[in-house]
Amino acid sequence: MRTYNSILTIVLSFLLLGCSVSKRQHQGYVSSKSFNFKINFATAKSVIIIPAECNGVKKNFLFDTGAELTLIQRDSIVGIKEKVSGASNRKMIMGNEMIESFKIGNVDFRNTKALNTDLIGLKEKVPDFGGIIGQSIISKGNWLINYSENIIQLSDKNLIDSTFHSIKVKYDDGMPFIILLIEGKKYKALIDLGSSEAFSIPKDSKLAKELLIKYDFQNNEREIYTIGGLQKQEEKIGMIPLIHIGNVKFENIKASIRHTSQLRVGNKFFNNFSVYIDNENRNYSLKSNNL
Repeated sequence: MRTYNSILTIVLSFLLLGCSVSKRQHQGYVSSKSFNFKINFATAKSVIIIPAECNGVKKNFLFDTGAELTLIQRDSIVGIKEKVSGASNRKMIMGNEMIESFKIGNVDFRNTKALNTDLIGLKEKVPDFGGIIGQSIISKGNWLINYSENIIQLSDKNLIDSTFHSIKVKYDDGMPFIILLIEGKKYKALIDLGSSEAFSIPKDSKLAKELLIKYDFQNNEREIYTIGGLQKQEEKIGMIPLIHIGNVKFENIKASIRHTSQLRVGNKFFNNFSVYIDNENRNYSLKSNNL
């Protein structure tokens, strides 16, 4: 397992503006009716990096459950242009294209809808950067992510047993949202595995105001990469002692209160867990790796 470290915080997720993307997410198919592939993954900060072949060209791709479509790195935009919005609400123009073949190991995703643009500031950080694996690929298989061992498995079959805890997930335009329980109150959050942070909270939200009163948060400034490029952001950093997702307990979660479009849980939230993305049943399951 290799880690690519930098000063960067990465929040990749993006949404298309003014349209439903469900049809485009579901376009395409996996060439084999039965498939299974397991691989050790690298990380950029904590965002998963998976090697893949896009139309026969081998590159490294970032894995992002918060990206509505897959995104291909291009030095110049190809195809019909449209506007997208990143995690910090900044806008960016991207092109549209069809990927004839996208292979992750022996699993071949055919005729996948994708966006493309030049991700300056990110492509320099990830060697042989090819783009972002979004829901137009993620939604076509089941994924088992073991964060403790840096292993990811992709299959059309069920990959877990009764030791995993199922959690309620609601999909909105193909995006997975969960309910968090904090201080006895419920909050809707995006499962954003394109984020290198643990827990991001919009600075003007009611939750942010309540946490700032109850806990000790410190001012901080850092460079963040979101769709739209690099930017320096001021934030407040603190620890939340306890968060529940269903019956699963998360302790001492590092939270960032900053300019972000919505509540989101990222990769570091699940540091000590295995996460199962069950797209066959549109569900997520969790298992603590400390047991």
